[in-house]
Amino acid sequence: MPYVLGNVAGLAFVMGTLVSGVRWLSTGRPPRLLEPTVARAQLWRDSRRPPVEPIPPVLLALELSRLAAHIRRVEEGNQPRQAERLMAARLAYDHALRDYCKAVDIAVPTAIRGLSREQRFHMESALIGAGHDW
Repeated sequence: MPYVLGNVAGLAFVMGTLVSGVRWLSTGRPPRLLEPTVARAQLWRDSRRPPVEPIPPVLLALELSRLAAHIRRVEEGNQPRQAERLMAARLAYDHALRDYCKAVDIAVPTAIRGLSREQRFHMESALIGAGHDW
């Protein structure tokens, strides 16, 4: 009988560990017992990383120009899966547009996915109004 209880306790421990591990992977929050250790490891890792240098706005303008030309080529082209290509190109353009606006201190909407046409228009207008071109 004690052998069976030991196996059940061991199985419960393994299952609890697996559930905690899956929860950590899915939410990014470690189990309570590991939080101090994980926090110290993250501080150590962050202290060893070099500081991130911002990308100059000139390079972001060049990237926006390149992506705008790519969007036009996709729209005019006749390649398969045009809708998916266009969606990916617009999403890349939106991310570059957000980065460019952040680099020159223009307000950026907090959209998780791509921008709406209206948001994109307002951001582009704000950039042009501030004297930036791409």
